[in-house]
Amino acid sequence: MNDIERFENLQTTIKLNPKNFQARRELIMLCLDLGFEKAALSHIKYLLEIFPDDANLYFNTGICWEKLKNLDNALIAYQKAVELKPDEPDFLFNLALLYEAKGEIDLAMENFKKVIYYKNEDANAFFSIGILYSRKNEPITAIKCFKKAIEYNYSDYFAHFYLACEYKKIKEYDFALVEYRKVLELSPDYSWAYFNIAQIYWELNRTEDAVIMLKKTIEKNPKDMEAYRILAQIYINNQEIERALEMLTEVVENNQNGDLYYLMSKLFELMDDETSRKDCLALALECQNSLTFNLNAIRKEYKEIA
Repeated sequence: MNDIERFENLQTTIKLNPKNFQARRELIMLCLDLGFEKAALSHIKYLLEIFPDDANLYFNTGICWEKLKNLDNALIAYQKAVELKPDEPDFLFNLALLYEAKGEIDLAMENFKKVIYYKNEDANAFFSIGILYSRKNEPITAIKCFKKAIEYNYSDYFAHFYLACEYKKIKEYDFALVEYRKVLELSPDYSWAYFNIAQIYWELNRTEDAVIMLKKTIEKNPKDMEAYRILAQIYINNQEIERALEMLTEVVENNQNGDLYYLMSKLFELMDDETSRKDCLALALECQNSLTFNLNAIRKEYKEIA
């Protein structure tokens, strides 16, 4: 029996016997799985009139409201679930996630730590706390949390990735590279790992290695404009003008990007082609939303040659 058939059967069962509470609970969970949040809420409301202190019903109410993008109502429901059952890690975890979504970082941290108090080996809670410490710019503490997350769930490549990012922040490049490689062992198509390895190689002046990793990044994610930007800069620094121009020309045919147009203007400047340089500067200024180079400097440069 598929989910739709189960849904119809449960509806029929409840219609024949509205007080079949177990069937109604099963239908609530099925509604959540199928994306029928409003229907789930109506059944939860019915049950709450009979079981007003049922923490699980409030928890599922929170899930419904969260899926419906009503975070205020979701917060109230999760708070009630935790009030009724304060030692339930799942309730605390969802409450913490919601506080995080609403920007209440200290309350999120407090509740994630409660999850660990009741469930000492909860990898997701350690990971979430690590993310919060990273946002608070406390990399050393974040590193400890990500290590704990990995200890309890080695296959979580996101934990390895964020651990590597924290090592990169404090310039512990060898440790960062080890973790990025673990990410690629667990998820070989994760383009951000290749890109971050490339960045480290670039900072260490290992240009050839950086080029290899940037090409892998683009292979896995052809829309990564930042990878093209750095690769173009490397080509320019190496005086590989034609190679850089060929790559950038091909990319901007399908991806208008301010940074790439600006780099093309630099290439045309090296080639003494002032007309093409001016055109590319104009295009860069038209794509300001993707321009990370100094906007005022580009405007000044354009005015000087226009």
